[in-house]
This record gives sequence, structure tokens and C-alpha cells, in this order.
Amino acid sequence: MTSKSSFVALGAMALIVLTGPALAQSIDLSPVQTLLQGIVDAITGPLGIVIGTLALIGVFLSWLFGILDFRQALWVVVAIAGIAAAPTIVAAIWTT
Repeated sequence: MTSKSSFVALGAMALIVLTGPALAQSIDLSPVQTLLQGIVDAITGPLGIVIGTLALIGVFLSWLFGILDFRQALWVVVAIAGIAAAPTIVAAIWTT
């Protein structure tokens, strides 16, 4: 009896594994993709430029008044440059 139940369990597992890709292909993820693309466009578009400019002004004033040291100020500049360049880097890697 145990060999029959193990055979049935093996068959059920095979059906689950074989139907997995078909179920994954039928899911429509366009709303999620639209939301994420909107976030990327907001961060790298005109709003992102304004936020980056305000951040650089704040960092420069903080460095000028001695609140930040120069190394911390440079890390903020590197972070802003990395955020702005992220879509270009990703497009260079995955676009053929």
C-alpha cells in the first residue's frame, strides 16, 4: 500500500511541477510593471533632478557650515550619481 501511495504522490508532484510554467505564463503583470516604471520615471525624471539639486544644496551648505565633513558629502554625491545612472546601467546590461 505504501508503494502505491508513494507512486500517487510522485505523480501529483510531477503534475504540479509540469503545470508551473504554464500558470506563470498566464499571469498579467502589466499593472505592476506600469507602477514600477512610473516610480523609475519619477526618480530619474524632472522630479528626480529637483530632488537631487535640493539634496546637493543641502549637502553643500552642511559642509560649508561644518555639519558634514567632506567625505560624507562625497558619499551623497556618489549616491545621487548612482541613482541617476541606474537606468542607463541596467539598459546597457540587459538590452541587446
